[in-house]
Amino acid sequence: MSTKAVLTFKSPQTGIIGVSVVGGSFGTYMKWAGIDVVLIRGVAPKPSYMYIAEDTVEIRDAAKLWGRGAIESEDILKKELGSSASVLTIGPAGERLVRFSSINHDLGRQAGRTGGGAVLGSKNLKAIAVKASRGELGYYDEEGLVKLVMEIHKKIKSNPALRGYADQGTLDLDSPNTLGFFPTRYWRKVRMEGYESLRYEHLKGRVRKGTCIGCPIACHRIVDVETPKHERVQVELDYEGIYAIAGLSELRDLDAVSYIYRLVDDYGMDVISAGNVVAFAIEAYRAGKLQIGRRLDYGDPSSVMWLLEVIARREGVGDVLAEGVARAAEKLGLTDIAVHVKGLEPAGYDPRTLKGMVLSYAVSYRGACHLRLMGYHADLRGLGGGRFSTSRDKVEVLVDLEERGVMYDSLPLCKFGRYIYDWNLMKDLLNLATGLNLSVSELKAASRRIINLVRVVNVGFGVSRDSDQLPGRFLREPVEYEGRQYVVTPEEVNSMLNTYYELRGWSANGLPKLGTLKDLGLIEIIESSAFREVLEVLKE
Repeated sequence: MSTKAVLTFKSPQTGIIGVSVVGGSFGTYMKWAGIDVVLIRGVAPKPSYMYIAEDTVEIRDAAKLWGRGAIESEDILKKELGSSASVLTIGPAGERLVRFSSINHDLGRQAGRTGGGAVLGSKNLKAIAVKASRGELGYYDEEGLVKLVMEIHKKIKSNPALRGYADQGTLDLDSPNTLGFFPTRYWRKVRMEGYESLRYEHLKGRVRKGTCIGCPIACHRIVDVETPKHERVQVELDYEGIYAIAGLSELRDLDAVSYIYRLVDDYGMDVISAGNVVAFAIEAYRAGKLQIGRRLDYGDPSSVMWLLEVIARREGVGDVLAEGVARAAEKLGLTDIAVHVKGLEPAGYDPRTLKGMVLSYAVSYRGACHLRLMGYHADLRGLGGGRFSTSRDKVEVLVDLEERGVMYDSLPLCKFGRYIYDWNLMKDLLNLATGLNLSVSELKAASRRIINLVRVVNVGFGVSRDSDQLPGRFLREPVEYEGRQYVVTPEEVNSMLNTYYELRGWSANGLPKLGTLKDLGLIEIIESSAFREVLEVLKE
């Protein structure tokens, strides 16, 4: 569960730090090639791709790939470079600087969130390819590491949650709908009537397992789908895509949803943001704010397909929607219904019925992210007082989950590792692999340094308590679950923020205190960085 690659940039979608993590094989091939970090500066003079091998880096011509889909482009490069290459690609959306465009990999893997595809597009980079011939690594204590890894395999196979992912991937729609947190009809409901037509059981006979390289879980589900032109293609389905495409736009045709997911991947767009933008557009049309030459409606796959095409090509109204929900809402005068935090659209967990997501969406460094604090995990496992709790106990649980999540992204590890990777296990693995001999307290301190340093950088981009707020729809519009109405109250938001800031050693305005930064050894780092002027803000 440690094959991840982490992409970091200033987000064109949010204007703050953008980070996106991708599984598959790319991270492993980087290590096989002896590479830890690739830093990309400047702009290629023409459409290009980056080729990296053990002893060389080349910028190669990509004219034949420009304009092609992300999936098709990856296939072409893999055939050209051979089986010892791993490839990241962007699609037409990234080329046209759609702000939520993704970087795609291994058919269904994406560095999806916060617009990394537009970053590569702005650099005229169609792809990054790494070729590695060795296929092996050296470790500080290989014998001890292999022994521990075998123990981890046993833990994975015996863990009920991970067995569930192995059995049907992430395509469990019963729990989100039964428990009432499945975002539906652009966040108006928490259960979709007729969702049963989308169940995993309807894929029988045309689905197979896939996996990130070396992972024993194999949570990917690759599906054969007939296109409207009767060409059979493949797509990888997961929960977030089903929620974003089917739930938010109320689509119940599994074949149509599967085909639309394929379009999103090949255009090279983050499926979470794309699904939110499309549903927002339907809301805007119904409100009379989108003047176009065709009808848009919920439950209509053709509306969704048309919108995705004009967005990917930035044609007509698609040029406005390609800016993402936050900017499109400003232009259309619909900020009161726009669902985003810091410019990033949320994942498939409604905070009105999963209260851990209140804090998760509010303070996650990249916007409405579900993976930094993993509040849904705490809620669904009854941690910190249960799913409706906003207590201090809940915030303390989320603080620990955030620190673990930071370490998962630093090692890096899959977030599904939260079921087995505690602090001691991470410490033992890291020490056996590297010989660093770190303690658990030193690992936790490293996570806190990262959290504070990222916050300092985001403060430099204008982030404060005013940014750590939820969209008005969650505060004003109740959803019904089991005969009761639920909202997020301002008191719940403010209480969780106050406790979180206190536990982090930040001011009431959400700014890291100088004493906290000094204790963590960050003052000198900030003074020597491009963000040293932030210290003057913090002093005030």
